[in-house]
Amino acid sequence: MTMNKIMGQLRRHNKNQYTLLGICVFLSVLLVTSFTLMYFSPTVQGLLPEGGDTRKLSWLMMGVTFVGCTVFTVYGANLFFRHKSREIGVLLALGERKRKLGKCLAVEVGIVTARYALGGLVLSVPLSFLIWKGFEALILTQAGMKYRVGPGGLVIGIVFALFLVLCIFLLGLRFIRRVNLIDILNEQRKTEMVREIKPWTGRAGILLILTGLVLAMAVPAVCMRWFLFVMPSFWNVTYCISAAGLYLFMLSAIGRTGKGRNPEKYYKNIVSANLMRFTARQTTKNMCVITLLVFVLLLSAFWGAMYYRSAYAGGEDAPYDYSMHYPAEEKQITRDDIFGLAKKYNVDIETYEEAEAVVLYVDYRMRDLTDSGKYVDLNSGKLASFVRASDFSRIAGRGTELKPGEYKTIVPSGYHPSIWVKPDCLLSVENRELSYQGTEEFDNLTNTSEPFTFILSDEDYRSFAEAGKTDREKLVFFRVKDVYSTYEFAGELKKEYIAHAGALSDHLALYDAYEEKCAEQEGQEYFYSGESGLSVDNPELMSDWKYAPFFKVLIKADAMQMVAVFVLLSVYIAVISLAAVGVMTYVRSVTIAMDNRQLFSDLGRLGADRNYIERVIRRQLRKIFTYPTAAGSTIVLVFSMLLIYFNDMHLDAAEVQLFVMELGLIFGVALFMYVMYRVSLRRMERIVL
Repeated sequence: MTMNKIMGQLRRHNKNQYTLLGICVFLSVLLVTSFTLMYFSPTVQGLLPEGGDTRKLSWLMMGVTFVGCTVFTVYGANLFFRHKSREIGVLLALGERKRKLGKCLAVEVGIVTARYALGGLVLSVPLSFLIWKGFEALILTQAGMKYRVGPGGLVIGIVFALFLVLCIFLLGLRFIRRVNLIDILNEQRKTEMVREIKPWTGRAGILLILTGLVLAMAVPAVCMRWFLFVMPSFWNVTYCISAAGLYLFMLSAIGRTGKGRNPEKYYKNIVSANLMRFTARQTTKNMCVITLLVFVLLLSAFWGAMYYRSAYAGGEDAPYDYSMHYPAEEKQITRDDIFGLAKKYNVDIETYEEAEAVVLYVDYRMRDLTDSGKYVDLNSGKLASFVRASDFSRIAGRGTELKPGEYKTIVPSGYHPSIWVKPDCLLSVENRELSYQGTEEFDNLTNTSEPFTFILSDEDYRSFAEAGKTDREKLVFFRVKDVYSTYEFAGELKKEYIAHAGALSDHLALYDAYEEKCAEQEGQEYFYSGESGLSVDNPELMSDWKYAPFFKVLIKADAMQMVAVFVLLSVYIAVISLAAVGVMTYVRSVTIAMDNRQLFSDLGRLGADRNYIERVIRRQLRKIFTYPTAAGSTIVLVFSMLLIYFNDMHLDAAEVQLFVMELGLIFGVALFMYVMYRVSLRRMERIVL
């Protein structure tokens, strides 16, 4: 019988080992390729803004996906070669050459990995399509959101599959090149020296986890807010402190045992208490990886939920469903046109208001970031919009009183001051000093001008308007009945609004006529000059246009389109991590059962009944499933709390609701882990009993 036939017989006899390796490769290639197919889809790439935070986070999640799937596959490959050690060792002991065994093993592994990797590549297209269709429910409109395959995603999937195959072959090469035959024969029975783990190890681990998180997240935020400088990027290495703490905590939880105050209980459970100590370091590393995967899947799901909620709540607090602002001299759509269009689409306009704003030159105080990483305060000048107090009181529905020489700043709902510019930033208006009198929340006017839109007393407004030639803006606000059923009306109104817009309003979002004039006088190029591209077909017009209207139903639809993509990517990474966690915990359970099969058999010969052995098995499995889940969930809660709080040094009711949502996610993961625990328990009992 040839060696290939012998290897074939061994493969058929131990098909579960090959199947496990194949599943690891198949799932990794399937998940990564379907993820890249969606991410590099022309639809997704068209929605994600270049250089935006969403795109950066997407790249970060893609990197996490690659690393997670690679670790997942390498773990399965190491387990496969560990089980193959006895077969290879016996063949070496019988005199077979190592070179020949290496070639046969390469063929065996190559057949398995190629078959499953190809299956993953083929099924990635229908899987990504089905997931895409499932997430269409998150999008208010499917216009422009059709599923399209990105060739770049398929290429990356193929490269990743080849990379996994290369990693497996390198692991096999390292395995077959071992020269110590005894080590190979005893690979499955190898244990670690039992060492005393100090009582302080667990407490030190918890302290290091918290210290690393606080140093990595709180210190940069505090330095930026209070000391006005940016921590260098190498400060992120402080996360390694948390990683070291996690290792110490897991090592203590797994390997530390003692008599404590109840020696009888200790001796009664001495087998279950000390069983994992013989593989403490190996088990600790495995459980640290599972903990990190639990952390990644919870954080990814939390990010997706957070982005979804932010998009869903976007514009909800705006008092008016529709608002527009444009140069007063422009012949824009009129009140009669709006009501006529509303009648055509059976839209009931409940409240309609118009007002005027004057554009004035302001000197204001702002903060900028220098190339050296420090924040500096400086004075700047530009044009800003002002409304009179009586008009604001009328459109806002609440009284606003200002005396001559005073002003208020209009801010969004739930506003918290940023480090860049504060509401009391004005030094002068048209070279006249005014006194700051607080803020007024009104979302429909927050994007009218930069840095803010302001309120003047009626006397000051009249004085500034009559003092010389100033630009005026017209403001339009109205509410409708059942705003989210007016999507078609909003789309048609948007078309008409763009069609009536002319050269007076064709400017980029951050355009400022005064800044452009100063740049021309200094012979410099003004970055924000040029046209915004007034066209309904321009997908970036609403974010790039200075006079973009606020239509609540369209704002939410556009936000949901982009955010739903990010939610899709986030949840997909959570699914990948969850699959990896499930397989790794199951495989670890099976490994413990196989490695200790002889021990459980000896316990039976010594008189241990079935109930005792089952109790020992359950205690081992509880450690595998409970510790990583609890540790990963706790760490992600602390991480999320620090992330949200130190983002703006504030925690409001809406952000607290996010933690309730995260607790729900943790409960879902715990339920999944319990199901995997029951499945693993049944499998472990079949092996041992």
